[in-house]
Amino acid sequence: MLCHVCRVHVRRDFPYCLHCGTPRRGAAPTAFAAPRLRGLDDPALAVDLTGRVTTLGRGEDNDLVLADGSVSRRHARVVRTADGFRIEDLDSFNGTAVGGADLHGGTATLSDGAELSVGDVRLVFEQPRDARIGSRTMVVGTQQTHLPPAGQEEAPEAHGPLTARPRRRSGWALKRVPGGHGAPRWVLSASRTGRYLELDERQVFLWHAVDGENTVRDLLFAYADRYGELALPRIESTLAAFADAGLLRGLPGRPEEEEPPAGWRRAARTLYRTLLRLEVSVPGLDRLVSRLYRAFGWRLFTRTGVVLAWLSVAGGLVAFLAARGRHRLLDFGGAGALGPVLLAAGYVTALLVHELTHALAVKSYGRKVRRGGFLLMMGMPFAFVDTSDMWFGTRWSRVVVALSGPLSTAALAGWCAAGAALLPAGPASALLYHLAFGLYLNTLYNFNPLMPLDGYQALTDVLRVPRLREEASAYFRTGLWRDLRAGRRPGPRQTGMAAYGLAVVVGTYGFLGLALLAWRSRIGDLLQGRLPGPWTTAVEAAVVALVAFPVWAAPVRALLRRARRRRHPEDLPGAATPVPLEGTA
Repeated sequence: MLCHVCRVHVRRDFPYCLHCGTPRRGAAPTAFAAPRLRGLDDPALAVDLTGRVTTLGRGEDNDLVLADGSVSRRHARVVRTADGFRIEDLDSFNGTAVGGADLHGGTATLSDGAELSVGDVRLVFEQPRDARIGSRTMVVGTQQTHLPPAGQEEAPEAHGPLTARPRRRSGWALKRVPGGHGAPRWVLSASRTGRYLELDERQVFLWHAVDGENTVRDLLFAYADRYGELALPRIESTLAAFADAGLLRGLPGRPEEEEPPAGWRRAARTLYRTLLRLEVSVPGLDRLVSRLYRAFGWRLFTRTGVVLAWLSVAGGLVAFLAARGRHRLLDFGGAGALGPVLLAAGYVTALLVHELTHALAVKSYGRKVRRGGFLLMMGMPFAFVDTSDMWFGTRWSRVVVALSGPLSTAALAGWCAAGAALLPAGPASALLYHLAFGLYLNTLYNFNPLMPLDGYQALTDVLRVPRLREEASAYFRTGLWRDLRAGRRPGPRQTGMAAYGLAVVVGTYGFLGLALLAWRSRIGDLLQGRLPGPWTTAVEAAVVALVAFPVWAAPVRALLRRARRRRHPEDLPGAATPVPLEGTA
């Protein structure tokens, strides 16, 4: 269900839209916990709005007494109605304002988070939020920096790991989100790097403690005082995760705390990152997507829009089966060379619709679309939209966003199949049949749980395992054999992880093999007859090595790191036990 004002999904167990604060249609205020008025300058100033009418003023007979000379004896009142709460100015001398707009003796509806000025006293109207709803997002932008003032930008000198004074960088947001199995869960994001970290209660405690004043030793003792254990490895690995996300400064041995690399090293580092993930992204898409969502996109997420989409999928499958007897693959019905061109244009259009639907689904939950574009993965081109801001939402909202793209592709395929079945035989009917066939294949491919695509993203949220591929692959490669050597019989979960890990390894290398064969065939056809045989083989090997760079680069780095550890063990930092801290980009 969408909010009737901002068209963002609303919760049926909360009386207000969590995005714009508008009362939900049909919500009875008395059926929920009472909201409250709280002082912005004086946190002790608060009153729960339990009665039908709550009065505000300087007089002692008011429900909320505001002892300020700018407040009239009977200044204003808050009235509870069937549609929510509204505030009425009682012709006060200094006036009442909501969101900066003076009421001048009138009334205004109070939305969740609305700021009021009763004379010179500032208040905020708040609906209570529990762990089931999640807290408001605590945003700290670059204008509220935690970096020291000018002249003190360098990190404090550290004589050892325990004497370092780590501190938060600016540009972050922290939000408590609904967790699973009763465990509290927070999401921390870095606006500089676009990284997201999933934190537990202890990691949030450490995040609030890294203020540039506490040393690592202080953090160690504060952690022990709070949780009863000296957990230096956990603290070190958590701080390292903060620093890797670009959220922390002041840790010794970090790249940002060392001298900047020389020109050739900087170029080599840039080349390395490019080969790992060649990406062309367009930032600042959120404004465009917001306009499209307000113009027409919200209709896709109404009950009518969702039902029509599923009817298109189901009806399209029936139409495709009916059209199979009239068409043959690679027969374009006399379209000639124009057929493949139009077919390619149709695929590109469907790809754009697929990614646009992801973006519109993000906007339907009131979150941001940070960027989008194209990337090369193992030499294969892909389009993408950055939906990582959905980490501030619930896991089921992330499932909806992940599945919205394949559903839109399947719906388009259904319309194409209907056209292929209903139109008379000819080029148009044949092209629609081929387009429907390709889009159905694309839908199945996106639902493939072995590749990091839409189906996999939905699966990780359903299973509550954000790094399913990594954990399953690691268990299959090392954990399973360690359990077997120790005589431990894997349980159902370990067996499932091992089976999925095996499937991931086989699927990844199978996909890589297909990509390499495709590229080798393309390069061989391009160079045929232009270079001698040995040179053609060398060029093919070089291209294949570049395509497979993300696969063989990690083992090579591990071998180099192991060799360095053997030659210079004194240069390496102490090992730290990993903590369940998850991130996404």
